[in-house]
Amino acid sequence: MKIGICGTHGTGKTSLAHALVGKLKEKGHDAGFIEESVRRCPLPTGTEKRNSVYAQAWIAADQIQKEIVHGQRHEILICDRTIIDNYAYFLWNLKRYKKADLVVKTVQNMFKNWKNSYDFVFKLPIIPRKLQKDKFRSKDPKWQRDIDKLIDKIVKNNRIKIYELPVEPNRKRIEKILKMTKL
Repeated sequence: MKIGICGTHGTGKTSLAHALVGKLKEKGHDAGFIEESVRRCPLPTGTEKRNSVYAQAWIAADQIQKEIVHGQRHEILICDRTIIDNYAYFLWNLKRYKKADLVVKTVQNMFKNWKNSYDFVFKLPIIPRKLQKDKFRSKDPKWQRDIDKLIDKIVKNNRIKIYELPVEPNRKRIEKILKMTKL
């Protein structure tokens, strides 16, 4: 089973994913975790100013590659990000780099062919608070909202089934996830 945790930056995906893996292991499941790829990207990325379609293409390819490898190693795989939110960042950058080349077509095909590979996708909303200071990620709330809207548009236009989780403690979110997934 593959579970994706989706949402824009600063919504608590990583904390929820780690807590969910821990809970699944407590329950005796073989659960694996895939961290987001953005921090490992060899190209400039992380903020609205340091980003490109090429960086986002690398991130999307790395995400898929890790899902393939770790999906073979674990009974349950928890993904801190999905191809859906990675594609939203790609599309945001595409507005700035209007050049349609092989990279653009490749990422579009990756998304098209991978978007429905998740058994469950849980989307986290923007938390109504100031973004945390981070030496890597953007603190711009407008960019955060732009990406969140793009994710919603992608989900709607592609009829992707997602479950939206409310802003609440991870303990309650995990209870909902376990109930919906019957784990």
